[in-house]
Amino acid sequence: MESLYERVSRVMRRNWRYQPLANHEREVVEKERGSSAVICLAEKDSHFEPRSSRYDDFAYMHVFEGTVTHYAASFLPWHRYFIHTYEKALKEACGFKGSLPYWDWALDAHDLAASPIFDPVDGFGGNGTGGSPLPEIFGGRCVMDGPFANATRHWQSKSNGHGFDILKNRHCLSRGFQGGEKKAKLENRVTIEAINSVLGIPRYEEFVDALEVQAHNSIPQFVRGDFYGLTAPNDPVFYLHHAQVDRLWWLWQQQDTGSRTKTYQGPKQNTRVTCQSQSGFIK
Repeated sequence: MESLYERVSRVMRRNWRYQPLANHEREVVEKERGSSAVICLAEKDSHFEPRSSRYDDFAYMHVFEGTVTHYAASFLPWHRYFIHTYEKALKEACGFKGSLPYWDWALDAHDLAASPIFDPVDGFGGNGTGGSPLPEIFGGRCVMDGPFANATRHWQSKSNGHGFDILKNRHCLSRGFQGGEKKAKLENRVTIEAINSVLGIPRYEEFVDALEVQAHNSIPQFVRGDFYGLTAPNDPVFYLHHAQVDRLWWLWQQQDTGSRTKTYQGPKQNTRVTCQSQSGFIK
């Protein structure tokens, strides 16, 4: 049986780990991988919150819209626009080159913790190892290596029983990698075989549910810390993760472009529709 996951297709985004590293391209690649551009965006003033940053604005918006953009038909198209808006900000404000790359975590399913994306030199830094845990940040500790060592984040999400509140809480970027049997179960959900199974689902409603609950959710449940809550965009890896999710949606669409390019089943119930992300809030 042909592997839908491994089918060669023409794509605009590139796999983060396979970007060229020739000497004359290092500066461009560094910007494409995001570290220098993300640091730059974190040094730009917020559009609306004093002592916050343009980078923090995206975490705020992800919480603000989070209750209606997860576990819903809008999950994939909303996040496609969200990462596009982030990519646009990196380019316009910080000289980001190329396209936002994706993290193909299926290639790391044997050991997510050993993924090169967490390399302290060429990647985004590793697990949190700070001296004290941050219990309210989902088991995370401060990331102490890599380009985002001791990076400060402004927002934190907290469940209120029927949605999520967003709290001002200046803290370090945190991670707390899951271990043991739980880690192994999460890794099983992001293997090539598991992804092929999801890509084989023909109806959008069932496909988006399976993709979000299985592969998509497994990564924040592994990384934990800032990545685990609705302020997941606090962690720069979030955007490469969602570029991969978006890529999988694209692969699913390419199986039947005539009927899948615009298919969208929802909403089933009355829901709030806003245009905040198009009104200059995070432009």
